Amino acid sequence: MKHTAAAVCLLLLLLSLTACATAPVATNQEAAPEKAQPSIKGVWTIESMDVGTGENRRTRVPPAFMMFIMDTHYSAIRDFTPEAQPGAPAPARSFMADAGTYEFDGTDLVVRHKVAAFPVLGSMTFGCRMEGPDTLILTPQYDKMVMPGMNLGPSADGKMGYGDMAVLYRFKRLE
Repeated sequence: MKHTAAAVCLLLLLLSLTACATAPVATNQEAAPEKAQPSIKGVWTIESMDVGTGENRRTRVPPAFMMFIMDTHYSAIRDFTPEAQPGAPAPARSFMADAGTYEFDGTDLVVRHKVAAFPVLGSMTFGCRMEGPDTLILTPQYDKMVMPGMNLGPSADGKMGYGDMAVLYRFKRLE
């Protein structure tokens, strides 16, 4: 009888262990969500920009240029002040600023100006992608820009009315 009771206890123990080994284990962790794409929302400062076309294309670091991208609105300010030349008087400050709404479909960023430092309001379209979580790349799509009274686009030498034509902007996230 002692052996039978021990055998039954051993059998119950074995069944319990088998049930525990095959039963799903409850955890506090849920299934890992799909990796989210980094957000374009934030505060951005210019890191560099590619300008010009063809053999005139080069990368430069412009003076200050910041963008603030919120849920549905953006603002941008850019310093166009030329670099001071040695021995010359300091150049006059020159800024461009605009603000408005934007749409982003994961590929294209369309900004719609509501207020701007220049007289023509319209929309500007950029190819938009992220390189990691902290680098925003914008490529102007001049053929999709709507600026009443203006014909935007580069000249044959890769220049525009205010200087070199930007073909790619690299921004670094500040926040």
